[in-house]
Amino acid sequence: MFGRVEFRGNERLMFEIPTNIDVEEGKYVICQHDQGLDIGILLKIFPYEFEKSVGKIIRKATADDIRLKKSNELKEKDAYEPTLKFIEENGLNIKLVDIEIHFDGQHITFYFISEKRIDFRNLVKQLASFFHARIQMKQIGVRDYAKRLGGFGACGQELCCKRFLKDFEAITLQTLKDQGLSVTPQKVSGMCGRLMCCLMYEMDFYEEVYKKFPPLNSNVITDLGEGKIVKLDIYKDLVTVQYNNVEENGGLITHSLEEFNRIKKKRWKFITNINRRKEDR
Repeated sequence: MFGRVEFRGNERLMFEIPTNIDVEEGKYVICQHDQGLDIGILLKIFPYEFEKSVGKIIRKATADDIRLKKSNELKEKDAYEPTLKFIEENGLNIKLVDIEIHFDGQHITFYFISEKRIDFRNLVKQLASFFHARIQMKQIGVRDYAKRLGGFGACGQELCCKRFLKDFEAITLQTLKDQGLSVTPQKVSGMCGRLMCCLMYEMDFYEEVYKKFPPLNSNVITDLGEGKIVKLDIYKDLVTVQYNNVEENGGLITHSLEEFNRIKKKRWKFITNINRRKEDR
């Protein structure tokens, strides 16, 4: 069996569950992986491995284990002030996001944000000497920061990155254009300041639907003459063409997709290719 375990910062990883280990969903468990022992909540048990496991669950967490976890969390809060002092002494332009003391107490991870690569070798030496532990400095992005911090989105629900997202997909302005959405940053940005992750949830639908339509901004020839595709309505199956030889309404005529396919000529002259939409992403 295998289990998904959630750790600090909403990090979820898959672990193998040996047959002789009795564990329950929703309870704390002790896990062993490359970085040593750690404690987390067993979210779900699976009968098979559908993603790579990173270690093993070795036992249930005891009351002493949970008390040790809470003790480490108090130490993490106390560690902020001296850490910020060391950062200032070294003149490093970084933002300290989180400090995590792992279960064994011998390993501490410092999460930070920085726009540039940082040489923190001297800082690591100072921190190792001060805390008497193995130090790891981990640079994260603003999306990972939001995931660790948590919060609620404009939809009123808990942030997707905290609830279930494991990986972040690249989202561009072309994604907004393909969905006919506003490019106003305030309307389409998440708590992290980046484009909302949920914009990708329906992209498979849009990519499939667009296959039925001619490319936007392409030159076409129909029974009415030459023109250019200026608007597509994928919800109502409408295609708007601006014809060169039509004077009324600026040459704009809206066809149903069925009508357009019936009157279009076989010869097409493309200005933009539909594949370019995918390349822009």
